[in-house]
This record gives sequence, C-alpha cells and structure tokens, in this order.
Amino acid sequence: MAVVGGVTIRPWEGRDREHVQALLKLLSQDALVRSEDAPTFVAERDGRVVGMVTLCVFRTLTGPKAYLDHLVVARDWRRRGIGRALMQYAIEHAGAADASRIDLTANAEKQAGHALYRSLGFQERDTASFRLNLTEPTAAKRREDIEPGNGAA
Repeated sequence: MAVVGGVTIRPWEGRDREHVQALLKLLSQDALVRSEDAPTFVAERDGRVVGMVTLCVFRTLTGPKAYLDHLVVARDWRRRGIGRALMQYAIEHAGAADASRIDLTANAEKQAGHALYRSLGFQERDTASFRLNLTEPTAAKRREDIEPGNGAA
C-alpha cells in the first residue's frame, strides 16, 4: 500500500468490484470483471475507488517480465496525478518482482496516456500487436482444427 497526495494505492478487494467494473466500462463497454484474484491495484480517495491498474508479472525462459493493463482513472479525477501514481506503483511492483521490462499497449487516440508513458521512460516500439480472441464462438472451431490427428501442424 502507498499513499500519494491523499490517494491510497492498494490491491483491489471484493468490496471494490462495483467501482472497478465502472472503471473498466470507461475502457470498453464490453469489459466485465471475471477474476477475483487479478493482480490489480486501485487508487482510493475518501473511500471511493477513483482509478486502477492491472500488472501481470510472468516468468519466461529469459526471466520475469510484466504486462500492464487496464490503467484508467475516473473522469472527474483525471489530471490530478492519479494515473502517474498508479503507474509508479506498478513500476515499483514489477521491479520488486525482478521483471526485466514492462510492456503495454495504448490506443493511438489516447495521447495523454502516451505522454504519461513517455514521461515515465517508456519507449514506443515499432512492432505489430496481434490478438486471438479465445472467447468468440469461432474459437472452439479453431481449437478443433488444431487438435492432434487432424493433419494440422
């Protein structure tokens, strides 16, 4: 837990679910809280969750790395340093886990986010981002197509 400018940053808890869900909706109307144990941190002010970030640390053959997701601050609380405080907390958390880097994706339209990331030392990479949605109805068909014994490599 950390306190920055009157805002407490802490791991999220079940009691935060409604506020976290509302924040996720600011990112995508389709977003739903589906995991109770996600590595998510919230920014709380006067008993109200006003921002959040998810930081996933995982191990690879070359060592621990981190992926940052769901950075969002409630509209009425933006431009007050909450996003920066959440990011700094996530950076410290990743460092404590010996992660060698933090990766994230950022919508091209969110220029304030881009400026924040650059100010914290993040560098834009010249790489494509790919996604395979495993929850779509066609995902089951794709999995059937790649099962052993069907001729697929």
